Amino acid sequence: MGMRAAFHIMMNDLRLNLVSPFATILSLIVPVNFLFLFVLFAVGGAKVPVSVVMAGNGYNDLAFLHALGTALTFHIQRVPSAAIGQQLIQHHGSVATIQIPSGFSGKVAHQQTAYIPLTLNNLNADFANDVRRAIPLGILNFYHSVFPSVIPFSWKEVDAYAHNVTFLGYLSVSIQTVALLIGGLLFGGRGSAREWELGTMKELMLAPIRPWSVVLGKLCAGMVNGIASAALVWVVLLLLGLRLLAWGQFVGVTLVTMLVFISLGVAIGSVAKSQFVVTPFAFALGLPLFFISGAFGPISWSTPAVAVIARVFPVVYANAAFQHAVHGYWPIDTAPVWLWTILLAWAVLALCVSWLAYRRATAQH
Repeated sequence: MGMRAAFHIMMNDLRLNLVSPFATILSLIVPVNFLFLFVLFAVGGAKVPVSVVMAGNGYNDLAFLHALGTALTFHIQRVPSAAIGQQLIQHHGSVATIQIPSGFSGKVAHQQTAYIPLTLNNLNADFANDVRRAIPLGILNFYHSVFPSVIPFSWKEVDAYAHNVTFLGYLSVSIQTVALLIGGLLFGGRGSAREWELGTMKELMLAPIRPWSVVLGKLCAGMVNGIASAALVWVVLLLLGLRLLAWGQFVGVTLVTMLVFISLGVAIGSVAKSQFVVTPFAFALGLPLFFISGAFGPISWSTPAVAVIARVFPVVYANAAFQHAVHGYWPIDTAPVWLWTILLAWAVLALCVSWLAYRRATAQH
């Protein structure tokens, strides 16, 4: 009887989502919107746009231009004069103008001092510092390639992993976490709050069904919607070229994380009793948790205080498991067995919170 009631409550919630699809569509596309937003952010901030003015085309001129490219910082565009480079800076078309002056190649060949004028737009400190760090690296690369005997040392890179993970690739995977986070709170919260708004919660309270059937039905409806949202985000990730290395882990952490936030959403909806409260609350809670979840890099790279706070919440461990499932490495110093233990403990805690919130809300009527 209890399971049958839960099934009918789930089906009724799904039917109501189809009858009033606007909020459901919003909940589905919000994570995709986040994905496109952060993709634009990652692509736009990948390299610093700079203008290069070359007065000559000698061997050393071209070698220095190539060395600037090997600094892996600049998006280089060649311009015919310093005046045009200055116009680009004034119109925010570039961050800096680098001039390779006339006679540069000859002076370098005769080991004479050669100056490289640099005009820098220091309006943005991050971009300006990128330029300041990359110019010495470009000079070092130049001398190491043209005059290797001048520099009495060399270097060898030893990679910790088999392949590089781009900032875009890392950030895109993190969007799966925010899809489950905000989507779960919205689906769980709206389904629970809607019963109070429509007045049907009293009917459920008077019906000869157990309270856990209502909570279970709400959770199952939220899980169905959440799976659709997560699948939609993953389709977009596939279009971006990402591929899974561990399907089982990816699906497992998706379901557990989804259960956590849908359960918390049901609890929020039971307390708020209004969808208009649930939606802003989901964003107000979800966005800060997403930004401290290690979405842009391992949490150990942030400040110690932020790292300690972040470890309290499940999004950190979910994001780490997603990164491992896609890219093949753990961006957190928590052992896998403890990571899964923490996620499962959060799932149990969230289920208890949803049950207690529902019981408390119904006990007041």
